[in-house]
Amino acid sequence: MCTAWSTGVTRICMCYVDDKVSKVAWLNRSNIIYAGQDKWSLDPRVDLVTKGQLEYSLRIQKVDVYDEGSYTCSIQTKQQPKTSQVYLIVQESIASLSNCTQAANSSVTKLCY
Repeated sequence: MCTAWSTGVTRICMCYVDDKVSKVAWLNRSNIIYAGQDKWSLDPRVDLVTKGQLEYSLRIQKVDVYDEGSYTCSIQTKQQPKTSQVYLIVQESIASLSNCTQAANSSVTKLCY
C-alpha cells in the first residue's frame, strides 16, 4: 500500500526488480504511465525514480484524491511476466476550525476521518 494522508504531498510507490528483468512498466487503471524509460502519461506531476537497475519506482507529486487507486508495476523476465500492485489511498485535507466562533452554552462538533 502507498498512502498519502493528505492531498498535496509527494508519494513514491516502490518497485524493485532484479537483474534478470528485460522490460518494466507502470500502469494505473490499465493505462500505461511508463514503459521502460518512456513516459506515456501527460501528467507533469508523475515521474520515474530509478537507482541503478534495481529500482523502478513511480513518484507522484502533489497527490490529489483523483490519484487514488490501484497502480501496477509489471515486470517481464525471461521466464514469465510478474506484477506487483500497490493501492494509493489519498485523504482530502480537513480545514481547521480555529477561526470559528462559538456562542456561550452551545456545542461544536468536529468530525475527523
